[in-house]
Amino acid sequence: MMKKIITIVFMALLILSISSCVNEREVDDSINVMFFTANKNASLVPSYTNLTEGQKIEEPDVPTREGFTFVAWYKDYYNTEKWNFDEDTVGSEPMVLYAGWEPSIFEITYILNGGTMPTAEYVQTFAGGEFAVLPLPTQEGFIFTAWYTYDWKDDNGEITTIPGDSGHQKIPEIFEDIVLYAHWEPIVVDVKFNINYPGDDEPELDVVRMNVNYGDVIDFPVPEDTDKYQFGGWNVKRDGTGDFYLNGDLFERKLRLTLYALWIEK
Repeated sequence: MMKKIITIVFMALLILSISSCVNEREVDDSINVMFFTANKNASLVPSYTNLTEGQKIEEPDVPTREGFTFVAWYKDYYNTEKWNFDEDTVGSEPMVLYAGWEPSIFEITYILNGGTMPTAEYVQTFAGGEFAVLPLPTQEGFIFTAWYTYDWKDDNGEITTIPGDSGHQKIPEIFEDIVLYAHWEPIVVDVKFNINYPGDDEPELDVVRMNVNYGDVIDFPVPEDTDKYQFGGWNVKRDGTGDFYLNGDLFERKLRLTLYALWIEK
């Protein structure tokens, strides 16, 4: 009988203990301040923990965010009310302070490499995260390719455009002042040569047709003189009354061209 009573008392104490554990609530009454900087591209600011209601807090280190300048800490996400570290105090509950940002403004320097801007109005500054369309310059005899962050030609005049690099038509994703270089492709002209010889002993030409880039130095084939005639140059008209294209001059034509050899009788 005594053993049964002891067992009943033990079970009652056990049930009371379990019930007490179930009903016991852990209350976290600590006051914390969290600092929200941005969704991405921003440095983190450690939270302040275990604060006291009515306590002032020190202003933390200024956070950084690529392409933006920090403005202040705000009490709300929409940045309508600033937190005053000299006057404001924490309340009785945890809270979040939100970083306010304004986009940094960067400058664009254009290297036109002989080109001309289409108008006087074109983008010359940009804010962080802004990807406006860049202007389309023009140049006589050339087709604009794109803007690049490296120059069009090297010190030896050789084209430096990397094969497969399409350049930029919009402001690149960059957060600093930038220099942009215009790259060009010359218009390629089909030039045909007509020997136009007046006699029977016509000389042969090694090249009767060639592609010539606008702006290249002319280097056309020169037929050999014959016993009766001396070569006098290449002309746009069969009778030699038109314009001559002379080796050593710059080729400045954009349309296909047929040239006639002029022969001078000895």
